[in-house]
Amino acid sequence: MKHNIIEKKDSGLTAFWQPTPQFTTARCSVHLVLPLESDRISSLRATVPFLVSRVTKEYPDYTAFGRYLQSLYGASVLAGVTRAGDNQLLNLSASGIANRFAFDGEDVERTMASLLEKILFDPLLAEDGHFPEDGFIQERRQLVETLESEFNEKRIYAKNRATELMFQGEPAGISRLGTRESLEDIRREEIVGAWKEALQRAQVLHFSFGDGVDGSFAERFAEQLGGRDCAPVATHPHTPRTEPLRVTEEMTLAQSKLVMGFGLDADQKKRLANRMLAIVFGGTPSSKLFLNVREKQSLCYYCSAQNEQQKNVIFVQSGVETKNLERAEEAILHELREIQNGNISDEELLHARLAMKTSCTAVADSAAAMEGWYLGGILSGDLRTPEQYAEEIMKVAKEEIVDAAQHAVLDTVYMLKGVSAK
Repeated sequence: MKHNIIEKKDSGLTAFWQPTPQFTTARCSVHLVLPLESDRISSLRATVPFLVSRVTKEYPDYTAFGRYLQSLYGASVLAGVTRAGDNQLLNLSASGIANRFAFDGEDVERTMASLLEKILFDPLLAEDGHFPEDGFIQERRQLVETLESEFNEKRIYAKNRATELMFQGEPAGISRLGTRESLEDIRREEIVGAWKEALQRAQVLHFSFGDGVDGSFAERFAEQLGGRDCAPVATHPHTPRTEPLRVTEEMTLAQSKLVMGFGLDADQKKRLANRMLAIVFGGTPSSKLFLNVREKQSLCYYCSAQNEQQKNVIFVQSGVETKNLERAEEAILHELREIQNGNISDEELLHARLAMKTSCTAVADSAAAMEGWYLGGILSGDLRTPEQYAEEIMKVAKEEIVDAAQHAVLDTVYMLKGVSAK
């Protein structure tokens, strides 16, 4: 899979485009990348993509904008906020049909790209120069509801708490949305400043996929941005603690949650080995955690490992009966020691390699998957095609995985302990 990239350092823009005649749809996206700084700043920025994409100057109410999108063959505009390493990403995307399915040669893809530019650079503001109050109130409330839903979904809550604890004192420990308190504290008059700051300081990643995409999409976007003094996009690998941090919280739950964070060797050359370690450890149904801790010992309802490459850590997440929390922790550590001692079978290694190869192959299945792949590559400074990555991952030797495991250090243990209602 060939990829096309333009870098405009004076405007802080990195643009990626890929003709995708294999898809019936097209997609154009923008990601504004800013360093995480505080809960309050996160909350201010988090409202920006939702407010700017809610309506437009041409279609200033929700219904009219919806009708316009329907006239574009059912196009959609989506907003989001994510975290990548030490950075907060403000995301905007427009999706619709590919040009070849439009009537009379209509260039839907260029229209969607232009729409994103209008949304980002020239949003609807009220007469007082601020975002409309009704939209601000609703979008802020929905962000609060998002936090509440993540709190109510204890698997997500436990992972978020473990992340906050492991990275406390680091930007990555700050929530991408801030807190409920910081969201409720922000004022409408502050959001325009957050929007302008994002346009001036953010590194911008631009993606376009479709029949007719080319470098002109990025060139036009760069002209809109102009010359800027951007904040650097950087993530510092996590330095493991000398003694693991242990935190236990109690809630009325039927199922307890156990999240364990491990620091890894920060050597850039060992990234592939670290990734393979996570797969062998707990990344597939044929991994050690799944087969031995979940299936054979029945200690967990689920048990998996995930490598966060930019921070150079592995998180192990599990759902456990309260009485089995300590046994589950020891069983997880036992499986890591097995890898450290070189106990990886040829079958386990083969399954891990094939799982990674399948994952790489699946990137070509959708524009969204392709975007996610190259977005991660650009942010981590490890830009390879899925084919290149698959080829290299198949060459990672057992000894490299063992070495990666031997450098893994238990850093954080978070238990969300279920107790009976009183």
